[in-house]
Amino acid sequence: MRFAIINDMHIGPPGAGYYEGVQRKLVSESERLVKQFVGKMNDSERPKFVVNLGDSIEDVNNRADDIKEFKKAIKLLSPLEMPVYHLIGNHDVKTLSHKEVAKIFGYEQLYYSFDYGKFHFVILSFEITGNHQKDPGDIAAVLPKEQVQWLKQDLKSTKKPTVVFEHYGLADDDMVGNFWFSKQPDKAHLSNKLDVRKVLEDSEKVKAVFTAHQHWNRMFVHNGIPYFTVTSLVENFNNDGVASEAHTIVNLTKRRITVDVKGNDPVRYLYRFWPRPITYLLRRSK
Repeated sequence: MRFAIINDMHIGPPGAGYYEGVQRKLVSESERLVKQFVGKMNDSERPKFVVNLGDSIEDVNNRADDIKEFKKAIKLLSPLEMPVYHLIGNHDVKTLSHKEVAKIFGYEQLYYSFDYGKFHFVILSFEITGNHQKDPGDIAAVLPKEQVQWLKQDLKSTKKPTVVFEHYGLADDDMVGNFWFSKQPDKAHLSNKLDVRKVLEDSEKVKAVFTAHQHWNRMFVHNGIPYFTVTSLVENFNNDGVASEAHTIVNLTKRRITVDVKGNDPVRYLYRFWPRPITYLLRRSK
C-alpha cells in the first residue's frame, strides 16, 4: 500500500521562521507549497491517505493569530481527495490547548489509531514539559503515562503489523550538524523515548516509526524497528533561500518498506523485513 506524509508546513506570517539570525523556515512559501503538494497528491501520486506529522503553523505567540493560521492550514489541505490524519507539533500548541486543537481537527483527542487494509496505524501526541511560552526554545516534551498505557493496550488489541507516527524524535540521534538542535539535542526527542521504544519492541508488531520536528532526513534501526525522520516542507536547508519543498511517499508491504522523500533535499530508503532485515540507502540527500 502507498501513503504520503507532509510535515512542518509552518503556515504563518512572512517575517517569521528565524533562528540565530537566519530564516531557515521559508514561511512565505508555505501556502504555495501546500497547494502544490495537494495538486500532486490528487493528480499523480494518489496515495491511500496522507499523514500530517505536525507543526502545521509557525506560531507567533498570539492566540488569535495562531487560530487563524491553524484554520488556514487545515483549509489548504482540505481539497485532498483522500483521508488526512493529523498530528500536532510543538508550534501548534504554543498558545492553543490540546482540546482546542482537537476541536479544530474534529477529533475527540490527539492520539488515536486506525486500520487500513492489512496494516494498523498509530498516531501519537505529547505533552511539553518546558515553559515554551516564556522561552521559545524550552520545548522539552514527553509521552504522558496515560498515553503510554493507551499505546500498550492499542498494540495488544491488534493482530496487524503496525506503523507509528509521532512529531518528536524517538531514535538515538546525537543531532551533531543539525541546524536546530545541535546545541540542545534533548529538545529534539521525547524525554522518555526509551520507554516508548520498549513498548513498541515488546509488542513485536511495529514495522516502522515516522517522526518530524528535526528538519532533516534520517534513518536509524533499533532492535529491528526502522525509525525514519523526514524533513520540513519549507526548510531553507542550504541557507540559499530555496525551500526543501519536501513531502514523503511510503510504499509498504509485509516484506518491505520504501521511504522516498521528494523535493530539493531528497533521500530514499528501503528496509526489508523478510526473509531477513536489511537496510538500503538508495539515494542520498544533496
